[in-house]
Amino acid sequence: MDRSILTMAARMMLTDDGRIIEVRFHEGRDLDVPGLMEVQKRRGELTRARCGMLSIFPPGTLSELAVMDVDFFGETNANEQLIALAIVTADDLGEAMSSLYYGYHPQAFPTRIFRDGPEARGWLLEMIARDGV
Repeated sequence: MDRSILTMAARMMLTDDGRIIEVRFHEGRDLDVPGLMEVQKRRGELTRARCGMLSIFPPGTLSELAVMDVDFFGETNANEQLIALAIVTADDLGEAMSSLYYGYHPQAFPTRIFRDGPEARGWLLEMIARDGV
């Protein structure tokens, strides 16, 4: 059964038999520090088990530079829970911002940026299977 949480920045769902936290960021809202931090802090409400995260960003949501200063995953112990992170972004700006962010804030788990949701989910499920989950 899929469960979901609505935050100020996104709808978060537990999918793929509890193996993926899927985060669909709201269209038309530039993401900010409080919104992104709420998503990370609320992961545990969906599951505390090891899993992957699939983050889907609509066009124009990744442009606020202040988000580059915060390691959202490091500050919320994501390394203990997340096996891998797949990022789906629909525009060049989102891809550039994501690449810069993970350059400044490398994580202990694999991260990869995609333009295609099904391809991202496939890669994430492969990473989860390799981890034995």
